[in-house]
Amino acid sequence: MHVIEPAKSSRSKCKACKEKIEQGELRFGFYDDHWDSFKWHHLPCGAGFDRNAFLEAVEDFDGEIEDLEQILEDAKTAMKGKTMPRAEPAPSARAACKHCGEKIEPKGALRAVVPIEVEGFGKSPGFVHPGCAADFTGDDADTLLAQILENSLLTDEQVVELENAF
Repeated sequence: MHVIEPAKSSRSKCKACKEKIEQGELRFGFYDDHWDSFKWHHLPCGAGFDRNAFLEAVEDFDGEIEDLEQILEDAKTAMKGKTMPRAEPAPSARAACKHCGEKIEPKGALRAVVPIEVEGFGKSPGFVHPGCAADFTGDDADTLLAQILENSLLTDEQVVELENAF
């Protein structure tokens, strides 16, 4: 179940960008069966997270959503750097690759963030060396690399580094 509604207070935070959702601002909610509650998002963040669910909620919404086309356009970049699969610099050298078990080091080295299934919780981020990503996920390397590049916030040098690692 998904819903669009005005925020009842200013206490909720967007699950994607972690910013406050102001009282009265339209928000998009995903119902989480496990927690028996909604996970709230700003409209562009929610549309970027799951476009189809967002569009279903738009159809069910009784009110008017101003600038819907702009929200859908903003959604294309709202989740960049937050959705999986993606690549990012490792904030430390503590994480071990889920595929080969070796540490992802040094701090700042690129790591791939891929979804892994955690029983009872759904998908959770798993960290792997970029060179291990395709073997770990079982995806075609070229397809996975294209998805990672689309979802990542990387410098030109990091893109070259990632492409070489694949």
